[in-house]
Amino acid sequence: MSDTSHTSLFVYGTLLVPKIWNAVTDCSDLTSKPASLAGHRIAKVRGGDFPVITQDPSAKRPVPGRVIFSVPKTAIQRLDAYEDGFYERDRVSILCERQKIEAEVYRVPIPLVPRLFSDDPWTLEWFEANALDEYWNYHFGS
Repeated sequence: MSDTSHTSLFVYGTLLVPKIWNAVTDCSDLTSKPASLAGHRIAKVRGGDFPVITQDPSAKRPVPGRVIFSVPKTAIQRLDAYEDGFYERDRVSILCERQKIEAEVYRVPIPLVPRLFSDDPWTLEWFEANALDEYWNYHFGS
């Protein structure tokens, strides 16, 4: 989506795990800060252990995550390949240190929500405690 050489990216799921971020992007030293995305909801993908988000103006809580600054184009290309084909990379307004800033995010288009969203919530804490090891082994080897 972005044609600049560096992009700010809001991450909210498996990419919050440093070893996954590093394995996917090959960029371990980028600056990041806590951030949140309002007007969206997060859940486990149907039949899986990773999260999906979509626009939802009625969402009661913002989606927590981090904004990663100055992500190089090569890392964005690697992220595009890592993310499932049903995600779209869109530009959104996020809240970071009480300021709204623009960033890109991978999210599910509204028409795909009924097929992809489960009723199960997804949190980083749940993922790290229950699914990280299996996810890592499946995607990156042991």
